[in-house]
Amino acid sequence: MLWSSPMIIVFLISIVLSFVLSLIYKVFTNQEKAKEMKEKMDELKKKINEAQKNKNQKDMTKYQNEMLQMSSEQMRMNMKPMIITFAVVIPVFIWLFPALYGSINIEMDDSLHGTLKYGNMEKSLSIIQENPLVISIDNEEKTKGDVIALGEREFTIQGYDKGKKMLTLKQIVVNLPFSMPFYGNKLGWLGWYILVSIPMTTVFRKALGVVQ
Repeated sequence: MLWSSPMIIVFLISIVLSFVLSLIYKVFTNQEKAKEMKEKMDELKKKINEAQKNKNQKDMTKYQNEMLQMSSEQMRMNMKPMIITFAVVIPVFIWLFPALYGSINIEMDDSLHGTLKYGNMEKSLSIIQENPLVISIDNEEKTKGDVIALGEREFTIQGYDKGKKMLTLKQIVVNLPFSMPFYGNKLGWLGWYILVSIPMTTVFRKALGVVQ
């Protein structure tokens, strides 16, 4: 079912989190004061640029010190909402998402054989070659980045840690219709969360009038 797909669930949780975190900043920061400070910071930036053009080192140092003090004040003002957001986000990042859509770590023995366990499934696999990585599963050879289907879920072969003797399979949450630099088009829960939450947080903060 569409509503039970990892892509949809992570998408919805990301939207809810983006709204909740934006609301926390709205409620627990003095928005009027934050707006004033933002305006002053913008003004100081202009003064610094002007002093730099005029090669007025004395004024530039003065404005930079003022900006530094204001930045420290902003950090103190944002400390409370930041702590609250951590309390909201950490359980989701440490327990919920990894439990639902985390990677599979397979311990390999000295002969580079291991057992993949997922749900009620067990599959024997072996590493044929370490560099570049080639594994054998279900009498089929696969390399790093290849997809392995386990029931309704898909995983990519992420890599092999020789020191820990651990083979890691990353669960695919979404297959994008385009490829992203360094990530490709197959994203896990973290990549999909970031891709969804960044624009949604901007939208919610603007809608709620949160000073950014």
